[in-house]
Amino acid sequence: MAIGFRQTLVRLLGKMPARSALQPKILERIPLQGFVREKVSYQVESGQRVSAYLFLPEGEGRRPAVLCIHQHNREFHLGKSEPAGLSGNPEQYFALELAKRGYVTLAPDAICFEERQHPSLRGADFERFEATRRLAEGSCLQAKMVWDLQRALDYLETRREVDPRRLGCLGHSLGGQETLFLSAIDRRIAAGVSSCGFSSYRAIFDAALLHNFAAYVPGILRYGGLERVLGLVAPRPFLVLAASEDSLFPMPGVQETVKSARRSYGTRGRDRLRLEAFPGGHGFPGPMREAAYAWFDRWLRSRR
Repeated sequence: MAIGFRQTLVRLLGKMPARSALQPKILERIPLQGFVREKVSYQVESGQRVSAYLFLPEGEGRRPAVLCIHQHNREFHLGKSEPAGLSGNPEQYFALELAKRGYVTLAPDAICFEERQHPSLRGADFERFEATRRLAEGSCLQAKMVWDLQRALDYLETRREVDPRRLGCLGHSLGGQETLFLSAIDRRIAAGVSSCGFSSYRAIFDAALLHNFAAYVPGILRYGGLERVLGLVAPRPFLVLAASEDSLFPMPGVQETVKSARRSYGTRGRDRLRLEAFPGGHGFPGPMREAAYAWFDRWLRSRR
């Protein structure tokens, strides 16, 4: 049943880019206390490269790695540099913090952000352009987002420092949304954490909330909602972090989505699919980040 819906979801996403060689490059390498930070780039499709920050902790052997996906927040000038701890909100420095805990981390730019902005279109206008153009081509912006993140996983697998059996994914807001979709589609993700990344479509529409264009997959409600997407992650560990006063992702819709997805997890649902709610609004404060890091410590560090 899950295999069938995964195929359906891929079909709904529509046309994907043609695969091309990664052609990876290391653009800079900066030794820091306890780890090295590299700026790298790789090709996601022919003629289109993505830049990312890669953190490599000191020490020998292959390590677990976490793909760190930045938020949206309508701050198109920010992308990879925020989780890397180079700019933006310190609450979002999770790629840097995980590296200090001994994880390899990779933080790429999503399309429309930081180095992937359009030279003349403003951020929101470029995002709208990318979404509408892809709809006309028989695809959608979510398809492009997932594709680029899968290429990030491809890149991580090329690095000798990474244990490809222990790949995690973490993101907040837009990053939490993309953690959900990537984990559902790509089984290389061994453990995921989504922070303030989704609610049910019903709750979002009932509240007349506007979200990023990648949040919507054409025709998905004919087959259910995000509970079906979350169910595809089973039986892999997935932590949902939510804020009780999040005005973007209503808590009742988060609870409904997780409750419905538990059916796909069966008896392992309570252990491997968890919802942790925190007080406050849409954010990623210290207690939420610590819960995320503890999840990876449990499911990635112990896995051999």
